[in-house]
Amino acid sequence: MGKFKISSWLNRSPSPMSDEDGKKQNRSSFSGLSSSLTSKPKEPQSNTTGIHTPPSDEPERQPSTSRMIALAQKIAKETEKLETYMKDNNLPMPSFDVDAPADFPKLPAEISRSRQEIIFATRELGLLAHGPRESLRWGVWEFSAKLFPPAETITLSELQSKTSLDPINLARILRLAMTKGIFREPVPGIIAHTAASRVLAEDSDLHAWVAFNGEDIFPAAAHVLEALKTHPEATSLTRAGFQFAFGTVDKEPMFVTFGKDPARARRMGKAMVSLTGGEGYEISYLLDVEGGGYDFSEIDAKGGTFVDVGGSHGFVDVDLAKKYRNMKFVVQDTAKTVESAPKPICEDEQVAGRIELMPHDFFQEQPTKDADVYFFRWIMHNYSTPYAVKLLKNLIPALKPGARVIINDHCLLEPGQENPWDETVMRRMDLVMLALLNAQERTEAEFRDLFKAASDGFVFKGVTRPKGCRMSIIEAVWRPDLVDYGASATPADADAAAGATGATTAADVEASTTNALEELELEDQEAK
Repeated sequence: MGKFKISSWLNRSPSPMSDEDGKKQNRSSFSGLSSSLTSKPKEPQSNTTGIHTPPSDEPERQPSTSRMIALAQKIAKETEKLETYMKDNNLPMPSFDVDAPADFPKLPAEISRSRQEIIFATRELGLLAHGPRESLRWGVWEFSAKLFPPAETITLSELQSKTSLDPINLARILRLAMTKGIFREPVPGIIAHTAASRVLAEDSDLHAWVAFNGEDIFPAAAHVLEALKTHPEATSLTRAGFQFAFGTVDKEPMFVTFGKDPARARRMGKAMVSLTGGEGYEISYLLDVEGGGYDFSEIDAKGGTFVDVGGSHGFVDVDLAKKYRNMKFVVQDTAKTVESAPKPICEDEQVAGRIELMPHDFFQEQPTKDADVYFFRWIMHNYSTPYAVKLLKNLIPALKPGARVIINDHCLLEPGQENPWDETVMRRMDLVMLALLNAQERTEAEFRDLFKAASDGFVFKGVTRPKGCRMSIIEAVWRPDLVDYGASATPADADAAAGATGATTAADVEASTTNALEELELEDQEAK
């Protein structure tokens, strides 16, 4: 399971950056927007909602029916494929009955595509049937609750006694939830569970995710526009929608606020486990070399060292150590996180003996020198550009030539290049990062720029993405010996020549970053 590390958010509090810093290190790039959202622009009815649909294996033909009819036909066709497969393999049919399976079984690629086609087509058909205004008005409302045991029914009056709501408003809320398949009312006044409400009752991590969204993310999201209007640079950890929602503007980052409230922090931690526990985030993708994962065989052969920066309890390292039997691992996180790690970290002594847990604040200089890999999973997306650059710069004193820096995060493609579901998940995450931390998911170009801003000594190797995974592997190698300033010129000479033509120089990038980070460090000292 690819867990989201709450420890990378908690107990780290770099000082808020100034408005000037934000202007120097503006974080977003909108270059390269897709010029076309459809391969057949002369057929306006091909997609009237603007939802991106995956490529079809069917031959192209001129439409003879409306988009709504075409979608309905696709739904019927793909549903027949899915149902036939389920029946032929004696699998339980999809249902919201209380004893129904909570998840689909693992499906072969072709049938999984049919299921996705059903999801995409029904979503678009629903939007067309509602129309733009109605979809916008009601599409933001959801509801869920954990109120009584899954195997039981309960009367509305008895349920009311377990809540602070009056019977009328309780019934209103429940009946809205029923339109989403959450709870049912088999006879008037009697409430029963569905599969969806049962999962909420039984899955404490999912329940925490719902509560985290309702009580933390939604209030922060409601104040994003206020934050952007007041501080349009959107880079400070103390000027996000979260601070405007909870009255902590220019006082403390979100993770400091949570650090003061253990129950709230635990809820967020469980919510992140739920978020990243589904398909597309498992560590197995990183290990599966044939499927596009990362091959550490060369490092393993020489008994190299892997440093997991912000690595929580080292779950990534345990899985890697089970596959690569010679590598050594250093897991770095806050002192509290390291102290709370399982002991032993793994029952396999050969694995546990190669994993060291080390307290370290990654906003300070990297203490582990000459390692082969420095790894960041679910870290960089928590920080705007000035902070992310600082994390990379803090590695430099420890790096040997050839050291690899690997980031394991979402990497956004151009609009419409993802399948619709994954694109929705990733772009929602991008805006959640904005609301909570003034942070972001990044494109390949933006990752490249991070390394460039940190130092010309980083050689950007590119981005790979294992098949079926939402997370990408972003890699750079430390090769300061390859920096070329010209055959006989010094770095200063090369920068001066570039400056004479009005080009942005390496020194310009370094100076602007250094100035921003020096001001951050000065604010740290003043805060102390």
